Amino acid sequence: MLSVIIPARNEIYLEKTINDILSNAEGEIEIIVELDGYVPDPQIITDKRVTFIYHKENIGQRQCVNHGVSIAKGKYIMKLDAHCSVDKGFDVKLEVDCEPNWTVVPRMYNLDVERWKPKLHKLTDYMFISNAVGKVLRAEYYTGNEYRRQHAKLDLIDDTMCCMGPGWFMHKDRFLELGGMDEKHGGWGQMGVEVACKAWLSGGALKVNKKTWFAHYFRGGVGFPYHLSGKAVEGARAYSRDLWLKNKWEKATRKFEWMIEKFNPPTWEKNVKDIPGVMYWANTRVTKYPSDLVMYEQVLFNKKPDILIECGTDLGGSALFFAHIFDIIGKGEVITIDKNDLPRPKHSRIRQIVGRTTATDTLMKVGEMVKGKVVMVVLDSDHTRVHVKRELHFYSPMVSVGQYLVVEDIHSWWLSRSTRVYEDGPGPAVEWFLNTHKNFIRTEVDKQFGDPIMTRDGWLIRQ
Repeated sequence: MLSVIIPARNEIYLEKTINDILSNAEGEIEIIVELDGYVPDPQIITDKRVTFIYHKENIGQRQCVNHGVSIAKGKYIMKLDAHCSVDKGFDVKLEVDCEPNWTVVPRMYNLDVERWKPKLHKLTDYMFISNAVGKVLRAEYYTGNEYRRQHAKLDLIDDTMCCMGPGWFMHKDRFLELGGMDEKHGGWGQMGVEVACKAWLSGGALKVNKKTWFAHYFRGGVGFPYHLSGKAVEGARAYSRDLWLKNKWEKATRKFEWMIEKFNPPTWEKNVKDIPGVMYWANTRVTKYPSDLVMYEQVLFNKKPDILIECGTDLGGSALFFAHIFDIIGKGEVITIDKNDLPRPKHSRIRQIVGRTTATDTLMKVGEMVKGKVVMVVLDSDHTRVHVKRELHFYSPMVSVGQYLVVEDIHSWWLSRSTRVYEDGPGPAVEWFLNTHKNFIRTEVDKQFGDPIMTRDGWLIRQ
């Protein structure tokens, strides 16, 4: 028996999805619909094979899946989004080709909801985990020649590195053995990456079954039928990075690096270095212009601060650059702060603080570390106007007389002064700061370069 779990929240295609599953299933089946904080009006479907579970408050997609599995009667479970169609006999085809330690995805089409038919030209068999910008683990599609190479494979049951979250299948016992869906991610986001990593890192496999299919409606410009918190989404991504990249999952028998070696996916470190515009310092990606780095080198040699506070570590390339300059000078330390705990290069002159730059505990730690020191500050975290104003307020008192306070990425906003982007950027924050803090002035030190400098107008010095 197969138990199909459908998390649903404000879904207009739920009835169509349920009827599609019921009409195309050929074996014994039950459908458990987890209504996440809403009730369809009017109530739909009275088939005895369908059970509706109503959650008064929104609990999240992962929590709905876990609850659905906890009451499922089937030997197998399948998670499906509430806007999907399925192949005739999909259940039997999936059950026949599913080893106990496999997670299986049918081949995936985009769903044309007007005709309720799969878009045959929108086919996906293989996906990979991307780390293109060094920040987010994503389920990504192959493109170009790599797409053609992957989809030329003839195996009907084949390995795939990753999948999307809308549809996957496995033994119920296997799902429970893997700990279910990890609710520490939050309710939404990173589901495909979680399903893939658990399948492979547990010693099992993630397979695509090309003998059957499902079609998923990708909303695109229509948008979600409910609000998605940006903070919650970023939280899921940060937790996912920390869990998998740092090999923290306690049930793993393989390391994450094993997946990279097995699949050699695009965008990872060994591939991304050939992309134009991607800069590296000592084999670590650095997100600063070369001209800005030269500016910093000259200022550090001239000013020789004891400590450089860097708000916004990213992957750690600029912190490593600063540390190497301090090595040459023969003195100095970098205190670098970032809310995301990522794998970063180590150096004896780098002191890493994980936390929000404006959080009280972060500020107390930094304050203790810089007492009695000559301090320079670089603000390069969140570039929104309000956040930059807060950082200027909290970090400007730490800057020593004669040292620089640098606000990054003003130049990109300066180029867009006629737009709302500029109005919500660091430029207005700096203007406010200079009008209210007469002990800082804007310097001309950045004018020795032409336009290719992102710190233009951001070099402030304390008098």
